[in-house]
Amino acid sequence: MSRTRTTTFLAAGTVLGLLIAALAVLAGQKSARPDDPFAAAVDLGPLDRAAVHSEGRFKSFDSFANEMVGYISGPRKIDGLPRDMQYLDMLFRPERYTHRDVIYFKNKPMRARLKEVLEDRLAELAEDERFFEAGVPESAEERKEILRERLEAFEKTGLIAEAFLMDEAAQAQLALWQRDIIRTSKFANAVRSAMVLKSPEVLSGQLRIVPAPKGDETAGWLSMDDLYAGSAMSSDADAMDPVLRAELRGAWEKLAAAWREGDAEAASAAVAELAERLPRVNPAVYPSQTRLQWESVYFKHSNLTWIWVIYLASVTLLLMAVAYRWEGARWLGIGAFGVAFALHTIALGLRWYVSGRWPNSNMFEAVTTSVWLGTSLAIVIEVLARRTPMRNLFMLGGAVASMAAMMSARYIPQLDPNIRNMMPVLSDLWLYIHTNVIITSYALIAMAAVTALLYLGVRAFGGPPDYARAGGTGMLLESGTGSDAPNRGMMRGGTAAQVLDGATMVLMELSFVLLWAGIVMGAIWADHSWGRPWGWDPKEVFALNTFLVFLVLVHVRLKARDKGLWTAVLAVIGCGVMLFNWIVINFVISGLHSYA
Repeated sequence: MSRTRTTTFLAAGTVLGLLIAALAVLAGQKSARPDDPFAAAVDLGPLDRAAVHSEGRFKSFDSFANEMVGYISGPRKIDGLPRDMQYLDMLFRPERYTHRDVIYFKNKPMRARLKEVLEDRLAELAEDERFFEAGVPESAEERKEILRERLEAFEKTGLIAEAFLMDEAAQAQLALWQRDIIRTSKFANAVRSAMVLKSPEVLSGQLRIVPAPKGDETAGWLSMDDLYAGSAMSSDADAMDPVLRAELRGAWEKLAAAWREGDAEAASAAVAELAERLPRVNPAVYPSQTRLQWESVYFKHSNLTWIWVIYLASVTLLLMAVAYRWEGARWLGIGAFGVAFALHTIALGLRWYVSGRWPNSNMFEAVTTSVWLGTSLAIVIEVLARRTPMRNLFMLGGAVASMAAMMSARYIPQLDPNIRNMMPVLSDLWLYIHTNVIITSYALIAMAAVTALLYLGVRAFGGPPDYARAGGTGMLLESGTGSDAPNRGMMRGGTAAQVLDGATMVLMELSFVLLWAGIVMGAIWADHSWGRPWGWDPKEVFALNTFLVFLVLVHVRLKARDKGLWTAVLAVIGCGVMLFNWIVINFVISGLHSYA
């Protein structure tokens, strides 16, 4: 292909990626527009630069609201309201939320049981007219049918009204679940916590938005309630300039009144006034408003997890390039892939800047960072393999792994995107060494499974039992030499099975070395932190199991007749063990490394 056509296709792929990104941003902005005219008209933009002191960290108001409302409503949106809007609405108009389905119940079997309990109480519940916002039906049967439909929706979505939960039968069921510490108490306690948290008193008390008038960054901040005499912290507020204190109280009262009256213009003006005065309380300790603004941007754009769509476009194009050897599709795919990876890098950099640490200390960060690290290595390998038939495969593997990871981060609620301080025990140099090496190896294992599955697909449709005779690394080395090794012919063309097996081996060999190094580094860190290198924790055991699968692969490669087939099968099995380690061990089985 000529240089001009190559440049044209690359530019077209880049434009395609940018177009998808623009559409994703516009779609996100459209979905963020609430249905309520008042909520749609209120401008909370100035609060994007306002800080809240929570859990030992300074967060933007948007980030804080996202986390707090998540404790109440889980991953669900209520009436299309953004999280910052919902927080203030529950604070200023709490009466709207007692009988609305806003509390998230996570456990599906427990939902089904609670639904059965409440269905037996429909006659009593139907007498409460506040359940029927659109008008109270005259017929008791009609009222019961409406409530029955809401309970059906609860079983599907997990959202339920506090009024349902306050029923005596529901309270008895929750109390019963709380006694079962192992199986159900965690979920019942989460629901009770949500009921407490949504009260305006707690919402107001948690909103520590006023800097400490005196002291350094370690001094506790105040809520707006603390600016009034008689509160527990009002003595700390006495050190504040009286005029500024009165202005802050006035702005807060105007905001509350305007919100209750549905006056969007007055509410927007009060928000702007409040955001302008808060940093003046103690400018020396107020965090960077630029950082707060970027934190708000990061969360308003869903942590940029929507870039999975751009990765999907690149996967489609690169797969066409691999299957049909179409140069145009290759350069289109490279352009789209480049846009996706650039946005992925921006997302990672933003999180690093906002949190003040490398993002790898929770599951959301581990998943999104691992594929970025793995894809970075894939790009390097792609450059080395650019003159071989293996080209495109490493980018394809990185795109598939990144797409899957970003989809998971976007749609799986257990991958909590909220930024929190790192636990003290993790504040160690070995966190950055051991964890990054391990998660990079996991990403490479996933990428190897992609090429292995393609190999199995070729074999399933009648492909020959070929394999890369020099191994993966050998193929790369030979590609840059003038040797006449047996594989040299394959470097010029080769069968599809040889090429796919070679790519699988490149990724497997690299992941094998990194996984072993990561396990050893983890043992060093454990000995440094806990005084023992190995504790047979479930995570440690299954990391070792993953390594053992690849150890078997190495030996099978030497002895088996159908080397390519067994390499592909074991690569897929190894990926399955790795995913079991990451998913089941982290979220189901309790251990030092888990979230169960």
